[in-house]
Amino acid sequence: MNNTNLIVLVAVLLSFVSAVGMVWVNYDTLFKPKPEIVAEFTSVEFDADDTSYSPAETHSMNQLSKELVALKEKLLEREGELDARESAISMDLEALEKQKRELDQIRSDLSARLADFESQQGQELSEAKEKEYRDTSKRWVEMGPEVASMEIQNWRQKRRFEEALTIFEMLKSEDKAPIIAFMLNSDEDALIELADALAMRDRGLLPSLDLDEAVPGLDL
Repeated sequence: MNNTNLIVLVAVLLSFVSAVGMVWVNYDTLFKPKPEIVAEFTSVEFDADDTSYSPAETHSMNQLSKELVALKEKLLEREGELDARESAISMDLEALEKQKRELDQIRSDLSARLADFESQQGQELSEAKEKEYRDTSKRWVEMGPEVASMEIQNWRQKRRFEEALTIFEMLKSEDKAPIIAFMLNSDEDALIELADALAMRDRGLLPSLDLDEAVPGLDL
């Protein structure tokens, strides 16, 4: 009886030791949390043998992957085109700004040259006109009061009276007096009126006129 109890006790102890040993050996498996496995894909393509997807789903995913890759390539190509276009536009803008500055400079130069030309042209015309007037005044003196009076009247009829007055002002007082005297002694009212208009340019002319001296032979 005692031997039987001893055997049972030994068997129990061996079972306990065996259980403790098993727990110790499998401690990490039993008590430590399992690490989270992060899914990693080395390729965007799906292999039907490596996944639980159906062949139809795998084909659809592969097709979508190819479309995404193609779209990415197109986007990169488009980005390159846009960069090139932006660079070209920047260069065009710089060229336009340069051309605008050059045109402004040319316009400024042309304006300055045109102003100089007009000034010189106006000066030349003034000098030519002045020479013409002086030649006319000299001719009036040489041709005598009668011809000068008729010519001044003719200029007035052609609405060039201001020019005739300018020429008359170029005459000396002793050359003006015979012309005024001839007009005042004329029977034509138009010539008498013309004499008054001419004399207005030199108010001291009429009072000092001596018609007998200005036009010899006149009997007033």
